Amino acid sequence: MSPHVTALTPADRVVAFLDLVKSLRWPAVAVLVLLLLQVPLHGVLASFPGMDAASRTMMAGHLPIRVDEQGLPAANDEVVHAVRSMDGDLLRIFLDMDQTAVYCGSLDAEYRAGLRRLAHINLVEARYEPQRGGECAQNTVMTEQGKRVQTYLISLMVSLLKG
Repeated sequence: MSPHVTALTPADRVVAFLDLVKSLRWPAVAVLVLLLLQVPLHGVLASFPGMDAASRTMMAGHLPIRVDEQGLPAANDEVVHAVRSMDGDLLRIFLDMDQTAVYCGSLDAEYRAGLRRLAHINLVEARYEPQRGGECAQNTVMTEQGKRVQTYLISLMVSLLKG
């Protein structure tokens, strides 16, 4: 027995065409939205001062900074917590520190306050070493955690600047 084939009437063709259009409407809407938003998205990225969306490069003054997530060092929880705990002034003091230095003697009030805040987040520690004598019997040094956080931050800056 052979299958029975009937010719489509003009009304059936219209219904089939409408069904086809209905089935394609969501993919068509998605493609249309992407096409419509493509230019504005590039515009938003380009609106950041000095940002070139195509090369993912931002200008900080005269220094190009390349923002590429795959090229950046990964931050562990220790680093994330420490950096989130610091404001700009504290970060400046922290990055100014030498990892092997002993801080003692006459430090200005802002620096001493910064060292206390850094000790609170375990990046430096206060020590009492009477053998050092005088003003340096009480001193502050960077902890191992502080060294790891500072090394990460320096590595991140190098990655951003060298891309």
